[in-house]
Amino acid sequence: MKKYSVLLLMACFILVCVSCHREEATSTGVYGTVTERVGNWMPMVGGNDPSAQEYPIECEVAIFDSIKIYDLHDLYPDRIAISDVNIHEVARTSTTGDGHFKIMIPAGKYSIALVDGDSLIMRSLRSFEGNGWMEKVVVVEGKMTKHDVLVDYAAY
Repeated sequence: MKKYSVLLLMACFILVCVSCHREEATSTGVYGTVTERVGNWMPMVGGNDPSAQEYPIECEVAIFDSIKIYDLHDLYPDRIAISDVNIHEVARTSTTGDGHFKIMIPAGKYSIALVDGDSLIMRSLRSFEGNGWMEKVVVVEGKMTKHDVLVDYAAY
């Protein structure tokens, strides 16, 4: 009798493990780490300036329907109201203490941004796609897409 109980318990354990693995393998979404870069990162300094630091941060990460990111190129304040940009928020989460985040969303094309309540937060002072407000991310069905976010106020 004990033999069958042990076998039944092992069979249940194997089924739970397989089920968890299958669920994990078919997860769809985006994950990554949010880090902040500060200080003097000028090449002539050689990266040895003690003010040049990069570290993970706690913040809110939001996923929006894909927009033409260049529509944000004329916006220069530190933050803007999400309603002023007229975009639809799909999902939101907070990073862990070590800067990690994970958001389960359907496959598709999205824009990812850092937010504070109802405001987008500018992530960079440099002028590049989206002027540091958000980036494009493509999520594939059945896969977790890695997308790290850098908050970059360093000098170059």
